[in-house]
Amino acid sequence: MTDTSARNVPRRETAAAAPADRSRCIRWMLIGAFVGIFGPIAGFLGGTIVDADQLIGGLEPLFVWLFLGMMVGGVGVCIGIIGALRWVKGNHHLE
Repeated sequence: MTDTSARNVPRRETAAAAPADRSRCIRWMLIGAFVGIFGPIAGFLGGTIVDADQLIGGLEPLFVWLFLGMMVGGVGVCIGIIGALRWVKGNHHLE
């Protein structure tokens, strides 16, 4: 026989957030924001530093480096969004 009394206990919606969880979420948001901002800038800078006379796979180096910077920036934005969603899900902003 199984005890059904444990199943009927109402669950608590949100638990108190630990300070380590709060700082981790904020850290993810900040890292994501910085990478999202500085990724394309670094790609543009790298593209202008590389010799513009050479082609990489038929493409100009500025385009290739800027595209890579945009990809890195997109990953950074995703990390920031994940951190913000974790922060909102944990109700850290309400405490």
